[in-house]
Amino acid sequence: MFQGFNKSTIKYFEAIRRENSKSNYKAHEQYYFEGIKEPLEELYHELFHYFGDVDSRLLSSKRRCISSAYNDARFCREEPIKEYFYIRFKLDKGDKKSAPGFFLDASLEGYRYGMSIYKPEPKDMEKIREYFLDNKYSAIDAVQKFTNAGLLELQGDLYKRDNYPEADPVIKPLLERKRLAFVKESVLEETFFSRKLLDNMTAAYDSVIDIYSMMEEAL
Repeated sequence: MFQGFNKSTIKYFEAIRRENSKSNYKAHEQYYFEGIKEPLEELYHELFHYFGDVDSRLLSSKRRCISSAYNDARFCREEPIKEYFYIRFKLDKGDKKSAPGFFLDASLEGYRYGMSIYKPEPKDMEKIREYFLDNKYSAIDAVQKFTNAGLLELQGDLYKRDNYPEADPVIKPLLERKRLAFVKESVLEETFFSRKLLDNMTAAYDSVIDIYSMMEEAL
């Protein structure tokens, strides 16, 4: 059962921050297992059950959902070890583009979780906007649910000009963005080290489930 991250999480991050090397990873491998791998796998199993009730197409193996300790050597020769970790449950799309999904990211700087669209394509974002407009009342209800919950912040670059001046003010903030993300960001405070993190994450995911469903249908 997931009970949050722990002191070994911080000790591992601090050790790799001091010296990012494979040998130093091996020297602190126990911290990695205790502080990252084990709690992350526990979190994966709990979220697997949660998302099974949301959309089975979000489900995938641990290997695909959880970050590994190593960076891709083709791009990170100077820093072979990740100084962060993540967990992802995203829509399984063959081309891996414009895939809505849910996430948790963490590093020494803090953690963030929420729902986003991975590798968004402009044509697919246009499909989502059109779907919101064609199903305006459902979209208003979904966005109002997210807004009323107040658990995540709407993010995404805005267009330089106002493209939807006549749109309903509830959904207009979503229509005017090049991409969409719904995010909670925090430093590594007490919640990160307790089961409350999972409770907060699932409550936040609940608040955007309807938006996710509409984006998935649009795509």
